[in-house]
Amino acid sequence: MTAGGNVIPLHQVRLVPDDEAAERLSAQVREEWMAWLAENTGPAWRPGEWDGSTLLFTGDPTNPSTAVFHCGVDACNNLIKARGLCDTCARARRATGLPIKEFMAVHVPERNRSIGGERVTCLVLGCPRDSLLWGLCNAHGSKRHKELLRDPESDLREWITRQQPYEAVAPCVVAGCRYDSRATFGLCDNHADAWRNHLGAIGRSSQGSTVDRQWLERQAPYLSVHQFSLAPLAPLVRAEMLYALSQREVNRQKIDPTAVRQAVSRLVGAVECIAVGDPAWLPERMQANVSSLVRETFRVVAAAFDRFRGLDPAAKPVLDLSELGVKGIRGGLKTTRPGSLDVSQIRQSWLRQMLVSWITDVQPTTSDVRRGHRACTAASRALEMRPGGGEDPAMLSFADMNAVVDTFRHLLKVDGSGPMGSKQRGTLLSTFFKILDHNRAAGHLDGMSARFARHSSHVIKNEDVNEDEPGSALPESVIAQLNRNTDLLGLGVSHGRMEPHEVQAMARAVYELLRDTGRRPYEIAELRVDCLTYVSGTDAKGEKLGGWELIWDNRKAGRNGRHLPIYPETANTIKTWKQIRAGLDLPLGADDYLFPPAGDNGILRHLNSDHVSNLIRTWADSIPELLSEELDQEGNQLPFDRSLIFPYAFRHSYCQRHADAGVRIEVLCELMDHKSTVTTQGYYRVTQKRMREAINVLRKLTVDRNGNEAPFASTTAYELGTVPVPFGNCSDPRNVKAGGKGCPIRFQCAACPAYRPDPSYLPVIADHIRSLKENREIAVSMEVAEFVIVNMNQEIEAFKGVLKTMKHLMESMGTEERAEVEEAAAVLRKVRAGRPSTWLPDPVFPGERDERSA
Repeated sequence: MTAGGNVIPLHQVRLVPDDEAAERLSAQVREEWMAWLAENTGPAWRPGEWDGSTLLFTGDPTNPSTAVFHCGVDACNNLIKARGLCDTCARARRATGLPIKEFMAVHVPERNRSIGGERVTCLVLGCPRDSLLWGLCNAHGSKRHKELLRDPESDLREWITRQQPYEAVAPCVVAGCRYDSRATFGLCDNHADAWRNHLGAIGRSSQGSTVDRQWLERQAPYLSVHQFSLAPLAPLVRAEMLYALSQREVNRQKIDPTAVRQAVSRLVGAVECIAVGDPAWLPERMQANVSSLVRETFRVVAAAFDRFRGLDPAAKPVLDLSELGVKGIRGGLKTTRPGSLDVSQIRQSWLRQMLVSWITDVQPTTSDVRRGHRACTAASRALEMRPGGGEDPAMLSFADMNAVVDTFRHLLKVDGSGPMGSKQRGTLLSTFFKILDHNRAAGHLDGMSARFARHSSHVIKNEDVNEDEPGSALPESVIAQLNRNTDLLGLGVSHGRMEPHEVQAMARAVYELLRDTGRRPYEIAELRVDCLTYVSGTDAKGEKLGGWELIWDNRKAGRNGRHLPIYPETANTIKTWKQIRAGLDLPLGADDYLFPPAGDNGILRHLNSDHVSNLIRTWADSIPELLSEELDQEGNQLPFDRSLIFPYAFRHSYCQRHADAGVRIEVLCELMDHKSTVTTQGYYRVTQKRMREAINVLRKLTVDRNGNEAPFASTTAYELGTVPVPFGNCSDPRNVKAGGKGCPIRFQCAACPAYRPDPSYLPVIADHIRSLKENREIAVSMEVAEFVIVNMNQEIEAFKGVLKTMKHLMESMGTEERAEVEEAAAVLRKVRAGRPSTWLPDPVFPGERDERSA
């Protein structure tokens, strides 16, 4: 430990927890603690890599549990700490400019004799001594130097063939050092220099001195990228560090020799015992992975020390989730992330024990534990306000349970900014009851009052959102501003070994896919390389048709391999990114996915939603100016709230954009892959006030089947006297009463005197005319009866007359009036699109009785 740079003696360090501060690590406790560590570490940890006699770890690049790798170039065998290229090959690749995969296959490094860090012997055949100058040992190098003085043109290879090998010399006396010793001190050159520096630091002369054994035992050999040594640490810290590393093996975590080597250098002289220390006392700042390793080491060793002393980890006021067997967020393996849970906020001891018992029995995920902790904390606050404070479980009543449920009904958000959503409050209440039921079933609450139980009334109903409140969809004006700032995407964001321009290209592709496809963030992150396909076909005339489709997985609903039609521009986004991706050095397992992960831990194979969120939020914060559609008192646009820009908002925007355009609800439901149109219906909501305002504008512009003006006297007359049909409004009382499904002439509206279209029907009328023309051509090719063709021609001309009249009416309006009409038309189209389709009535065929009666 350090305080102001000075080492704190072990006997002055207080133990954890504080109530045992008087206890000291006596010599006997030290000895027993070290014996416990040795017993629980195991004698055969990492055979072939860990040498307990020299305290040296030499990582095997073929072991997937060791973070050491061969250079990605096929002809290079240098070792590196992260998957990719060694520094030499990386420089060569930048010089050649070749794509990464092609470079790795064809490049041959100039110097490729040995694995980095291995001892290289003299070039003279049979000479076992270290290679130093010109690839020769010290003795042969001296002879070569003299030869060059006599004959500067002497050829090295020819000279080597005439030399005799020397005998081997004793290795350096530092344990594990692979280099030859020199006459002075019995050390290699590196350790001899270190010994001289040490003597100089303590004011001693190197003349006639012998190497101090205590200094010698703390020396690490010369270490390569795949090695670390625990020799520099104090004996007790060595045992503790080795135990922590062995626990990484148990938890299936990798050993990173570089991080361990740096962690050891931080602990040397700073800590005499990890079990009673605090990583916050370490004086120097560390890289993130080194800091994480150090803190994990302190946490694991402290928990082991508690078990050594017989303390229950579940009895602490602050729980260590990893020690309780809590699973990671994805489930499966036990979490290895440092996580603490402060249960001191739960005042009632039985309630606190109830939470701990549930955690230890069920071993839920970390997110479930956090949810359970919050639920129990809320229940504790409610009971604390009741008579007796809820301390005695045997005295609890039904009224106490009502108070608990009422507290959940009024929970606030974590930041206190407002009421929590009803769905989240209901989930927390269900979690509390789940914990309570588990403890009852497991027999942990035998003394609890039976009246403290759930009733059918103890539910939190989902609350409908006020339709006047803005949704999560971004206004199109804001999206237009975002589109103008795509050059800022990915700036300042690091992503694995990708270059800045590659990160920017990936960020832009992610944004455009979020915007143009409406898929969920994780669905974009999990797209496969082969997610793009072209679907071709022919129309009724035999002409070729085709379009691009996105293949994606709806993992939320368990429907994979879904197809979504996309625009050519979106397809080009994917193609452009795939070209850039082809030149990337992809992490392990990422070959099948469109967007690679940031790390190379063998677990993540693609981008995840957290990375997507980071890209979008960082970008939104970097844009100099974003304006909303709201105005201040002076008529200036107000700044847009950037917290509303998050990945999922683009899904809402996609859906809202199509709903506003009047896309039929059945079509949009399929595009969104919603299970029911009930979900899609929310995007078609229009307030009654807004709808009546739109009707009031368009009721004056209705026409009859001949194109003559036929306005309605009032909004009420429009609403009660007509019903929407596929190509306009119908005022026939029989059809109005039947809700638009009682047309006796099968929706040949242009022939009906009850036909009353308004400008909101212009698009569907134009589409219907085109459809009629196509059907007419098919009918002609089928050589149908002449009256059918005549009927089609007359229907086409009638609809064209209606269309021409309303277009002329629109063109005669002023700019402001036309804009008002177009906005009103969009509102009514949206309302109609959100209603079920009006189908043509099915034909009715007579049954047996009808035939006899006929």
